[in-house]
Amino acid sequence: MGTSSRRMDIFNLLQKNKAVEVSELARLFNVSTMTIRRDLEMLEKQGLVTKNYGGAQLNQGAAIEPSFTLKQKTQMNCKSAIAKEAARFVQDGDSILIDCGTTTLQLCRFIQDKRITVITNSWPAVSYLQANPKIKLILAPGIYSSTSNGVISAMTIDFFHQFQADKVFVGSQGFDLKEGATVPDMEDCQVKRVLIKSGRKKFLMIDHEKFNTHYLCRHAAASEFDVIITDNQLDAALRAEAEALKLPLILAKD
Repeated sequence: MGTSSRRMDIFNLLQKNKAVEVSELARLFNVSTMTIRRDLEMLEKQGLVTKNYGGAQLNQGAAIEPSFTLKQKTQMNCKSAIAKEAARFVQDGDSILIDCGTTTLQLCRFIQDKRITVITNSWPAVSYLQANPKIKLILAPGIYSSTSNGVISAMTIDFFHQFQADKVFVGSQGFDLKEGATVPDMEDCQVKRVLIKSGRKKFLMIDHEKFNTHYLCRHAAASEFDVIITDNQLDAALRAEAEALKLPLILAKD
């Protein structure tokens, strides 16, 4: 297991149990206690936990979000499946908006052969696509956010107001079938709201672990999306609820 995956697993355990012990984590992940202490120090620097003697406790709140690097290595199979499904909707000649995020980033892997225009505020998306002669790439301006690994600011919002793209692909840190899509950061929320308004057909890309999680700022109601793509590990009860609410939910295959 890599460092990023282990740290995200530790954070997931903290979300579940609210507190962890260094010795127990060392046994669980088969690493030294020194390694676990470095993991907890990194999580503490991000404001996610508070260390104590022998362990750490979760800093609970709706405005807390792990870093992009920490999130990037988690649920990779699910994110890849979601992105592959989303790519089926992209056609030659399309103009598309791609949001910052680890799931939307995976979309770039599956659109390499399309002759399209891509508008994005995601720096990793630019790295994926910049050498592709088929793709016209437009990068949003703004202030860099290490949490999103892209630009998020008033300049970014003003920039996206100029467009009316064919399709927009966004992610979210949290999602509830009734309450909608939420994120911890207010500026990120405002950027996502403008992104959604700037695309004619709106796609939400979100893995099953994000369902029934809630954060500070809502950027869209579930009904605002034309397509909601998740993976096939979504709980059957949530599938039935989405069907009852007549939401356009698609389960991506492995």
